[in-house]
Amino acid sequence: MPSRPPAAASGSPFPRPRDLLRVGPHDGAHLPALRVAVSVVLPLAVLVAIGHAEWAPYATFGAFASAFGRGLGRVQRLGMQLEAGALLVGVVVLGTVLSAVQLPAVALVPVVALVAGAASVVADVRGWNPPGPLFPVFGLGVCAFVPALPSSIGVAAVVSSLSVLVALATSLVGLVRRSGRRALAEPGARVVARPVIAVDLRRALLHAGVCLVASLAAGLLSVGLGLQNPYWAMVSAVVPVVGRATSAQLLRAGHRLLGTVVGLGLAALLLVLQPSAVALVVAFGVLQFATELVVARNYGLALVFITPMALGMPAIGGGPVDVGALIAARGADTAIGVGIVVLVLLATHRLRSTPASDRTSARPV
Repeated sequence: MPSRPPAAASGSPFPRPRDLLRVGPHDGAHLPALRVAVSVVLPLAVLVAIGHAEWAPYATFGAFASAFGRGLGRVQRLGMQLEAGALLVGVVVLGTVLSAVQLPAVALVPVVALVAGAASVVADVRGWNPPGPLFPVFGLGVCAFVPALPSSIGVAAVVSSLSVLVALATSLVGLVRRSGRRALAEPGARVVARPVIAVDLRRALLHAGVCLVASLAAGLLSVGLGLQNPYWAMVSAVVPVVGRATSAQLLRAGHRLLGTVVGLGLAALLLVLQPSAVALVVAFGVLQFATELVVARNYGLALVFITPMALGMPAIGGGPVDVGALIAARGADTAIGVGIVVLVLLATHRLRSTPASDRTSARPV
């Protein structure tokens, strides 16, 4: 039986605690999950096979184009993935450029924050699903903070672009095998119209402002505390800023924090085993599949599987990993990002609210 959507009680901006554990219906999630897992694993497997696992971040973020367009017909999904893929390639290349010129972390953070705001507007105006600037911010942050040479810029562009093509191919497979009306929608898919640009522009700009301010503050605080990956805090600061209701946004913030805490345990278990690059690719495929099975049903549950993938990225490239320090830093950055965005959301609640907004909630995708 489908679960009831979470809702704020008596107009309060705060979600009900039991909504943290609510799991939505399956809704045919296995097909999108398989597409995304294949899109991520294939480029990584090729890089490991040719001896260039260090290019894994470029491939991974290009492959994440496959995560867009769930619930749309194949043609619409392909269009959304083209748009998202173009932006993902752009942020991967920009991040590699910033890394190659060796900007200090305190200078990188404002750039990532500006991209967070801009990507939030694009995602809202174009009606992207998943919503928000999560993938652009994460991709830019990783590539900007991973050491790179000028020669890496072209590699980043080519590898990420090829990974986007792999993602698009997974959408095209079903399209070319069907014809006529059956090619436009898969079983269980909902035909969702793309939004008109003028719709909710005010809300899109407010979302962008929250993303910019929260991510900037989180990143600078992380840098000030001497943490090495401030983009983790910035990602945690933008993830909740989707949908209309403050209650749903705070619920998503709670999911981010609690899911990460549990995921850190799974990440520690994976990394202390010191798996080979091949084993990590297999693990990433399983984890990505599990993520896509539950991400639209309970975002906190998805974080249990997302966190080991995020922390395993340096290991797949063969870099040294201090597991204890990595786990502690990820936990600290997540707490920073979530704490700051909660404060910003509460401070701007009245500004962002409409009469109906806190009687509804965003689906935690």
